[in-house]
Amino acid sequence: MKNLIAKVKEFVRTRPKLSIVLLIAFIAVFTFANVEMMHITSEPGFCEMCHPGTDTGALSEVHTWRQNIHAEAGVKCLDCHGEPGFFGYKKAKIGGLYDTYVEIFKSEEYKLEVLNRSVNDPAYAGQLVPPTTCLFCHTDSVNQRIRSERLMSVGLKFRKLDGVRNPEFRRERGMRDIFADELKSDIDPNHQRHIEAGLTCADCHHRFVHGGEYRAAVDLDNCARCHSERRSEISMSPIVFGEGDSAVSFSHDFHGMIFSCNQCHTELFPMKAGSSKITFEDHTSGTSCYSCHNGQAASYDCAKCHGQVPMPQEPITYTMEGFAPVNFNHSFHGMAFSCDRCHDQPWKMAAHATPMTMNQMYQGQFCGSCHNGQMAFAATNCAQCHK
Repeated sequence: MKNLIAKVKEFVRTRPKLSIVLLIAFIAVFTFANVEMMHITSEPGFCEMCHPGTDTGALSEVHTWRQNIHAEAGVKCLDCHGEPGFFGYKKAKIGGLYDTYVEIFKSEEYKLEVLNRSVNDPAYAGQLVPPTTCLFCHTDSVNQRIRSERLMSVGLKFRKLDGVRNPEFRRERGMRDIFADELKSDIDPNHQRHIEAGLTCADCHHRFVHGGEYRAAVDLDNCARCHSERRSEISMSPIVFGEGDSAVSFSHDFHGMIFSCNQCHTELFPMKAGSSKITFEDHTSGTSCYSCHNGQAASYDCAKCHGQVPMPQEPITYTMEGFAPVNFNHSFHGMAFSCDRCHDQPWKMAAHATPMTMNQMYQGQFCGSCHNGQMAFAATNCAQCHK
């Protein structure tokens, strides 16, 4: 060894220029080899050597990725399993050295235990793919903030993630900003509010790449379970239907103490504020609110929900051949009775939807239930109504 060192020193002393050229060439070759090795070991094909499965569980991560929309978009393993930026990439590569150690020296049982933890535990999965990585591609604000704070490149392209610039990247692929844009869905997840509350993407979109689906859907049972478990922490803004004094303010907090989320969502209501339209005719349909507010399961009294009960401003006109018309005035009767005194028995809550005859009134039905000569003038007093 001493002789070899002596010979190298002698070579450098006697041939300094050639020694410098050889040193530069060695550094160049070493650097090139390392860069190429990082490229090769960042490809899904390399990961597949340790994750060769063809199912949907542990060891099948590359197989499930290939079936997912992220693979179609060219988003590979290190694009997600590493924080944005050059140092995030290098940290992920160093972590890969430990994975190699586990593959060589640890038992198959230990390896499966680690992989199954991400399958079964969303919190752990959120550590493997932190929210900032997802938000870097799916929002403008996070992308621009991280790009301004971190070193993204050293002149070499190691992965797609570090070259992502929003909004250009999003728009080229037809993606929405999940913080700023309205999403095409019956569900408004309010991503920003959930992230600010400390949730990770994996808490809701668990196994969104490795579940074996092209585009993984959110399991609404998870939403219901989380909101039930954290009921004391979660306060949802009221949803207002209508305008003015007669508007209805729906309280999620109150109803959430009685019902689970999936009793209303999404069969009765889309999970998106402002997307449900309730008409006057719906009051007797047995849908939306009235699947419960039918006078049996819950109150049907208009005043319970409406701050000021909305009354039809125009009279409802009934015509009969040979008689003057009858103009029924809601405002006058509304001062004396609550709405459920008449609706939806005997009258459906839609003009002219309930046929009636004078004979029925004389027998104490419809108007005759009050206009009986005791509570109000008798139905036989024709001139009082027919004018």
